Parts: sequence; structure tokens; C-alpha cells
Amino acid sequence: MGSTEIASDIVRRWLALALETITAHEDELGRLDAAAGDGDHGATMVRGLRAAVAAADKASGSAGHLLAEAGAAFADASGGASGALVGALLSTTGRTLGDGPYNTPAVVAALQAGLKMVMRLGKAQPGDKTLIDALQPFVDTLAAQPLDLPLAEAWWAALPAARQGAEATSAMIARRGRSAKLGERSLGHADPGATSIFYLLQAMDDALGTPSA
Repeated sequence: MGSTEIASDIVRRWLALALETITAHEDELGRLDAAAGDGDHGATMVRGLRAAVAAADKASGSAGHLLAEAGAAFADASGGASGALVGALLSTTGRTLGDGPYNTPAVVAALQAGLKMVMRLGKAQPGDKTLIDALQPFVDTLAAQPLDLPLAEAWWAALPAARQGAEATSAMIARRGRSAKLGERSLGHADPGATSIFYLLQAMDDALGTPSA
């Protein structure tokens, strides 16, 4: 991400773009969630991101601190299991990043810590049809990039893995969360949590700037 000031600007820009993106897909996320639950996932994400944007705008300090503050605000405002998990992901990633550096290896380590926290809190594994099915492939692919590759290029290279992971959840039977009660009836619908995670990662790609071909 570069210097501390640039990194903080990117975090704020990402949160604003994430809110814009999730708001644009709110109805889609609601429909996906309605197949397994009460259809409020889109609204939950929008509510959490509004609070996260406000918290980051008020906060000062390093990018890691801003992200941790945004995560806490997200969890408080959104409520529910998905809100707690996404909030924990942001907060843990931010705390691990701390004051930097904000290069590719540091961001990988921070995301790995966030993924580990989400898996612990959600008691879920890959294949359970949760946000992990989009997040883990992304993190693993990001970690496989050359260590000296600029973060924007590494992120761009890893993003397709998140898309594929989210799309693959439509062929999975849910084993965690409310949709687990549906058994095979959960087939044919992408997981809303995995889908929203892909949109968040896509928004960061936009914030970082897509590398030139």
C-alpha cells in the first residue's frame, strides 16, 4: 500500500467503495439469503458498512487502526452472526497489520489471521458453504504470489479465486448457519456471505487500482 498516509487513504476509499458496491447488490444478497434465512443479509451488510465508513472517517492513525475501528463498528451496527464474523475479520486483520508495513507479505499475514479468527468463531471449514469458501481461496492465492509483487498486482491476481469460490457454493450443501437446516434444499443457491465477501474483495481491488495489462 505504500506509506502510512497512503495506506490510511486506501482503507477509507475501500470502505466507501465497499458500501457503494454492497448497496448496489443489496437486493441480490437479500434474495440469496431468503433461500435459506430471512433475507436480511444485504441490509445487514449495508448497515454494518455505513457504520464502518463513519468510524474510519472519525478515526485517526494507521491503516491498521482504522480497519480495526471499522470492524468493531461494523459488528456493533450490523448484529447477527454474519455481522459478528465480518466485523471480526476486519478487526483482526487491522490489529495484525498495525502500523505496517503494508506490503504484500504483511497483508497476507493479516488476512491469514483474520481468516483463522472467522473459522474459529464460525466453527466452519471450507466446503461448509460459508464466507470461508470465498475468503480462503483468495488468501491462499494471494499468499502464493511472489513476495516482492506490489500489493495491487497480487490482489488483482488473487481475485478470480474468490469469485470462483463464491460461485462454487451454489453446488454445496450448507453445514453451518441457518441454511444448514435446509440440507439438500440449499443446493442451487450461492451463499450470500461468500458472495458479499467477493464483493468486498473486489472493492479493495478498485481501491488499490487495477494493474495495467
